Amino acid sequence: MSAAHDLFLPPPVRLSQEAFDRLRNLLADYSGVYLDTAQQRVLESGLAQRLAALEETLEAYERRITAPAGRDELQRLTELVVNHETCFFRNAPHMKALRDTLLFEMHRRKPAGEPIRIWSAGCATGEEAYSLAITALETFGSTMIRPVEIWATDLSDLALEKARAGFYRGRSLNNVAPSLLSRYFVKRGDGFLVADAVRALVHFEQLNLLEPFPPTAYRVDAIFCQNVTIYFQPETRRSLIERFYRCLPSHGLLFLGFSETLWNVFDGFRSREVSGAYVYQKVERPPSPLQRRTESRQPATTAEAPQRLTPVTATPRTASHGRRSPIAPITPKPTSSNADADHLDRAQALLDAGRLDDAMEVLRTIPPNSSLAPRALTLVARVHANRGELDLAIAEVRRALEIDALRDDAYLLLGTMYVRQGQWHDAIQSLERARYLNPDAALVSYHLAMAYRQAGKKELAAREFRSALRKLAAYRAEDLLEGVEVGWLRATCEQHLASLET
Repeated sequence: MSAAHDLFLPPPVRLSQEAFDRLRNLLADYSGVYLDTAQQRVLESGLAQRLAALEETLEAYERRITAPAGRDELQRLTELVVNHETCFFRNAPHMKALRDTLLFEMHRRKPAGEPIRIWSAGCATGEEAYSLAITALETFGSTMIRPVEIWATDLSDLALEKARAGFYRGRSLNNVAPSLLSRYFVKRGDGFLVADAVRALVHFEQLNLLEPFPPTAYRVDAIFCQNVTIYFQPETRRSLIERFYRCLPSHGLLFLGFSETLWNVFDGFRSREVSGAYVYQKVERPPSPLQRRTESRQPATTAEAPQRLTPVTATPRTASHGRRSPIAPITPKPTSSNADADHLDRAQALLDAGRLDDAMEVLRTIPPNSSLAPRALTLVARVHANRGELDLAIAEVRRALEIDALRDDAYLLLGTMYVRQGQWHDAIQSLERARYLNPDAALVSYHLAMAYRQAGKKELAAREFRSALRKLAAYRAEDLLEGVEVGWLRATCEQHLASLET
């Protein structure tokens, strides 16, 4: 990068821990997205751009966004911080389940001429919404024997602007088969434009999922909300899922990302396997005596008008002490099978061999209510980490720890991701937890020693390098520990230990 280019960059912003906590809580209150400490640099970069544009100090900017009139500026900051990256047919098994089974089921249940309505909640730049429209066209044909309406919403005006333009190139099209590309897209320069037949099924609208839902939300048959709630705190996630439940009719469907399992979150849906994919179907529940008494005193309404969702920005450990809803989550009894264990072992082997896409396909076969879900989530997080998608990786591993707080492999992965971000305090904290849970793990000692060294804790680093070498003695040099050769680990430990002892 040239010095001339550097002149156009805004001056860097460095946040104290207290300032970071204040600002991420503000963002979570507004959008639901709760930034991990590894995303502090992302927030600092966004702040630098806004401070330069407004020519304000950080103190003045905080006063601006906390004032009643500051929501527009909070929106602009959120635009710079929230990840909008996605692609067409991101969750191919869900689209296959729709095409093979679920759209026909909805078609048979609905009166003649009434459209099937699908809500893409958190649609980002539109790829998911257009994927749903293409799937509907593939299912019902160009004459559309059943009308289909896709309502696509997102918090980001910038993302929606790109979605409405419908022009895509590069990675976002990787999963589009050549036959679909020729039928539903028009070549334009170095990219492709979504065809009019697809656009006709989709309506885009700006919506903050923490705000009251409009009447449109209560007329949908299915909701897609994938890789959105993984960035929410547990109580905020649970409250949103409950509101989705109220939007759906009997047998209504909820499609979530893999890590967004409802285990330990909400029990108003049952998990259902369809064509190799797992979807959630609404289960009608009788009202409690308290609900019946409350409802009998209230006038009848044609549609529910929920209050704004109140996010909880406490840590996951304390989030469960927040406001309780009328429908309390009951933890379903987890299940597992020998096949689940075999699939996880196969996914682990594929991951160690660097076959990330194949590993992810195997991991999708693990049922969301499996007792092995935390291990599966940790492996999914490793896939994302190896792809460089650290925000997704951290969100996935956090979900694994919400379900099972005693997973040393999850703490190990979290610690190594903090190391990659230069978050030494958080790295050491996570890795020390992993060591406590699994004191014999050589890889934990290696990464903890590296974190101590980077943090300037030389004595602790030397002690941990020696511990790693003792544990590595049980392995052959050619053995692999999570894809890393033991011989290389030994040589690296010895080299760093020698430099610390001189």
